[in-house]
Amino acid sequence: MTTREILTLQFGHYSNYVGSHFWNIQELSFDYTGTKNNDINHDILYREGESAKGEVTYTPRLILADLKGSLKTLPATGSLPLETVNEDPQWETVETIEETVPERNQFLMDIDSEDVNIEENQYNFEEDVKTWTDFLYPRFHNRTVNIVKQYCHGDETETFDIYNSGCTLWKQDFGDTFSDNIRKYVEECDSIQGFHVNFDCTDGFSGLAIGCIEHLADEYIKPILAHPIIASYFTDNDPKSQEDRDKSNLKDSIRLVNTALSIQELSEHTSLFVPLCTGERGWRKPGNPRAFEHVKYNPQLYYHSSALIASALDTLSQKYRHKSNFYTLSDIIADMSGYGRKMAAASLGIPFTFNESQYLIDHLNNMTKPIYASITPSCKLATDKLFQLITVRGIPESFLKAPLKEAKEQMNLPAYRCSSVKEMFELYFQASNFLSATNVTVTESPLELKVPFPKIFSENLNAYGFLKNSNSQETTKSCAVIAGYHNGNFLADVIEKLHREAGRIKFAKLHKFQNEGLEAADYHESLNRLAEFKDNYEDDFEL
Repeated sequence: MTTREILTLQFGHYSNYVGSHFWNIQELSFDYTGTKNNDINHDILYREGESAKGEVTYTPRLILADLKGSLKTLPATGSLPLETVNEDPQWETVETIEETVPERNQFLMDIDSEDVNIEENQYNFEEDVKTWTDFLYPRFHNRTVNIVKQYCHGDETETFDIYNSGCTLWKQDFGDTFSDNIRKYVEECDSIQGFHVNFDCTDGFSGLAIGCIEHLADEYIKPILAHPIIASYFTDNDPKSQEDRDKSNLKDSIRLVNTALSIQELSEHTSLFVPLCTGERGWRKPGNPRAFEHVKYNPQLYYHSSALIASALDTLSQKYRHKSNFYTLSDIIADMSGYGRKMAAASLGIPFTFNESQYLIDHLNNMTKPIYASITPSCKLATDKLFQLITVRGIPESFLKAPLKEAKEQMNLPAYRCSSVKEMFELYFQASNFLSATNVTVTESPLELKVPFPKIFSENLNAYGFLKNSNSQETTKSCAVIAGYHNGNFLADVIEKLHREAGRIKFAKLHKFQNEGLEAADYHESLNRLAEFKDNYEDDFEL
């Protein structure tokens, strides 16, 4: 059986925060004892290799980009000995530059110690995490990390904040090196099925990612699933003076133009793309944080908000990473991108919870509000005329319904005839969504909340993420999650909001774009194409 590999590409600081959590979730779910029921095919996202010492390595099939100064304690070589299997001689020579080595936090020191159980230790991640490498558990292949040396992370004098700067960078040596690393990964694969591309769409990484996506579309003709991501907070979001407000409005306009240009290009060059943000608005400022019942997170901490997006991505990708499911990335795209509707929305319900003594049938029957929240900016999910892929994880079949002798009123419900969690959710969506097609995937494994996942869950939850009946002191170690991709007419409103906001920009005042070669006529042409893309969502359809 072929592995059906996927290569993941990450562009930008916030996307790398999301990536750190995502890869932590993967690696901390590995079972080295052989005692757990492992239903995920990790070979789809991971590669096996051999170090110079002859040791077997297992690293994410990943290439990422960030600015100089963003790595802190992580070496640009990925912190693994250089691999000798199928490697070019260029990797044997490394330029050494004397720099002050940042101090590693306690968590990073502990994961390198065989004598320390990190689950038993207490860490202050909210204070210690300054960048995405401060809570990164896995080790990377030496071609994974790619640094943009022309710009420095945190430098306010020369910022990498313009879409066209990224486009220009891709056409230079950086793009050549990056595309060469892509080629090496692809050549290692038995039967690569496609690419994940997650990127910050509000700064220069938007143009860099689009340049890469165009390259992928031209060279490999494989499915591309992209997630343009907007951070949960920007440091200029809370101006204190008129001068600060003016600067914030300018930065806000720049971020908006970058996003509009990205979305328009994604509509032409990807197979499917899904914008993500834990803020309600996104298109201007992120806005109020999306609310998840029994979760309390700080949107100003990237360490917190990125964990939510990573949980959604891990859950959504279960569908085509499950050992018993032959659903592929191509199938996802075929189901979700009909009628030229290449943009979809995403949802997340975390934790999906009900009382520990209750049954799923009662919980769904009594629900009067949505069981998930939109994590796509400026998007209110519709309930009718939808195509949607829903993934539910972590609900034991024993929680389905009461045994026959105890069923009582449950027997009067049509759902009592359901014999599995999957059937019950299919019936629920059939009753909840008019003229809609819903494909439901159910997996046994919950989301494991191992260190360094943030402790953002209510004390009312038990160890498995369900509501407690007692006041017992328990730490939530896992939880059930529901996540979905959704497509339908409602997305016309999302694109319209973006188009309207971007159209209000006084482009002549955005000198940095013009200095980077973007003319006003080109910008307005992009907006016109964005409006044409919106037309794909205007026509009614029937299932």
